[in-house]
Amino acid sequence: MKTPAPQNLNILIAEDNPADAEILVRALRRSGYEPTWTRVETEAAFLRSLHPGLDLVLSDYDMPNFSGLQALQLVKLHCPGIPFIIVSGTIGEETAVAAMRSGAMDYLMKDRLARLGEAVSQALKKSQLRRQVQQAEQKMRDQLDELLRWQEIMLEREDRVQALKVEVNQLLAQQKQPPRYDVASAP
Repeated sequence: MKTPAPQNLNILIAEDNPADAEILVRALRRSGYEPTWTRVETEAAFLRSLHPGLDLVLSDYDMPNFSGLQALQLVKLHCPGIPFIIVSGTIGEETAVAAMRSGAMDYLMKDRLARLGEAVSQALKKSQLRRQVQQAEQKMRDQLDELLRWQEIMLEREDRVQALKVEVNQLLAQQKQPPRYDVASAP
């Protein structure tokens, strides 16, 4: 049986320990991904590396010069469609839940990376589903705008037709002829 080709993945890793970033990358490769990645450890470097072409952000929770929650807020502000996963050795359950309520798609402990591939897969699927929902909602808004525009055009035409009927009836009345059209009086 042929092994499937690795899935390319463009990721940003916020991590102060280069060895930990390498461990994440190896875990992703074992899970069938071929990551192209950048590691940063400061807010400035994170902002320079954050762009809409990223597939995923992995972030340590607690770093000396930066935090996972700061990184999450920057992603939400600048590139809200990018899935965000916290990978930490120090995060507690309450903190992890708070991070997920703030928009992180998942959290993992550094000593339990066996489910990193599944977490990434789920985050990518959720992100794709969100994009599809947003696109469908935008399409519906666009269609509604178009319908409202056509409704306005039709109402203007109807008003013009009514005005022409009144004019015709007035001209006929001047010639002492009966009205041709029943014209409803304006409310």
